[in-house]
Amino acid sequence: MDNDNQAANNDMNAQPPQGDPQPTAQQTPQPAAPANDDKGAATQGTMLGGQPQQQQPAPTGAPEAYDFKATIPEGVDLDETITKEFSEIARGMNLTNEQANQMAAYGIKYAQQAVEAVRNEYNAQVTQWGEAAKAEMGANFDSVTTKAGAGIEAVEKMVPGIRQALNETGAGNRIEVIRAFEMLGGLVQADPGKLVNVTGTGATKEDETWYPNSNMK
Repeated sequence: MDNDNQAANNDMNAQPPQGDPQPTAQQTPQPAAPANDDKGAATQGTMLGGQPQQQQPAPTGAPEAYDFKATIPEGVDLDETITKEFSEIARGMNLTNEQANQMAAYGIKYAQQAVEAVRNEYNAQVTQWGEAAKAEMGANFDSVTTKAGAGIEAVEKMVPGIRQALNETGAGNRIEVIRAFEMLGGLVQADPGKLVNVTGTGATKEDETWYPNSNMK
């Protein structure tokens, strides 16, 4: 009997065999992941971003009326006829106001470049006239321009805007015009009294005439 009790005690004090699983520590429960929407993104907003705002779609199609005020350069007036015609074209293409303004801006830019090109071409032509005139006058340049200047001064008394017209049109560089004023200036220098009696209205004394051998007064 004593032998049986001793054997039982030995069995209870014996160490568990190596290789047996050790008891595990109690695990802390983890929080559940936020639910996802159909696209896989978290439906719960962040502290900084929050829920994204849905943008309103941009208007499409032609408006009831187009507004080109923001496109027209400052100081330029809108031509009602052209604006109406262009609006009809844009509406026929179902353009939005933004698209129509983009086309209008391009058209204005193109027109400005075309005008600038014509202006530059004409200025080059006027310069060429002047160079050709100087070459033709040659050594007589000073005497010719002096007589022409006297002719311009004589005409200016009756036509105050003659110098401005010669400059704006470029005619002042044409050799034909220079020769004409040279001839007139020579007549004035030969007989300064011809213009003494000229009034602001261009009337002269009845007994004086520029062309004594004709009926021209």
